[in-house]
Amino acid sequence: MKTTLLKLKYVFIASIAILALSCNTEDGVDGLDGAPGIQGEQGPAGQDGADGQDGENGQDGQDGTDGQDGEDGTNGTDGQDGEDGNANVIASDWFGPDGQSQTTNGYTTYAEFERDIENVDPNIINTGTLIVYAKFDNFASEVWPTDYVSPLPLTISGGTTDHYFTHYFSNTTLKIRYRTDPRPEFISFSTSSRFRYVIIPAGTATGKGKQPDFSKMTYVEVMDYLKLDY
Repeated sequence: MKTTLLKLKYVFIASIAILALSCNTEDGVDGLDGAPGIQGEQGPAGQDGADGQDGENGQDGQDGTDGQDGEDGTNGTDGQDGEDGNANVIASDWFGPDGQSQTTNGYTTYAEFERDIENVDPNIINTGTLIVYAKFDNFASEVWPTDYVSPLPLTISGGTTDHYFTHYFSNTTLKIRYRTDPRPEFISFSTSSRFRYVIIPAGTATGKGKQPDFSKMTYVEVMDYLKLDY
């Protein structure tokens, strides 16, 4: 009996010793890390966040100082003056039938007067363009308006009488003639009749290219083209 108790005592003491050793504060050696696990699938992307409000504009900076003005460049040489477009054109003022006379021959009777064109080379007229214009105020307005201007030769038909106005040029003398049909016993220009001539030398530079056909232009169109007073 004593022997059994003694054995139990030794067993109890041994258990306490083992328990004490197992409670030691020092850790044991760490074991080796295990192999990494397989990476999981990537999750879906999250929704974009709302845009933030714009910030207020900053104040404008101060203007910089103006730079110095550069020096003026040298003036270019003046170009040569061009020739006036109507420099060679000769145009008379309006004139009346001064010095008119009547002539009667075997088949007609007419009135005629002359106008000297001074300081003009006849070749200029022969190679250029001579236009003689006329205006009248002695006809009924429905036959010939007083403000109408027409080049010669000209025919005015009024009632039972036809009026013919023509012109001729010889040397430096312009002749303007007037007759009617039927043939009258006496004839003369109205003293209020007015005439004007324009001489345009061939090749006159007008700055508008080739010269037009002046015979197809009105009086106003010709004056405007040549920059002449009416």
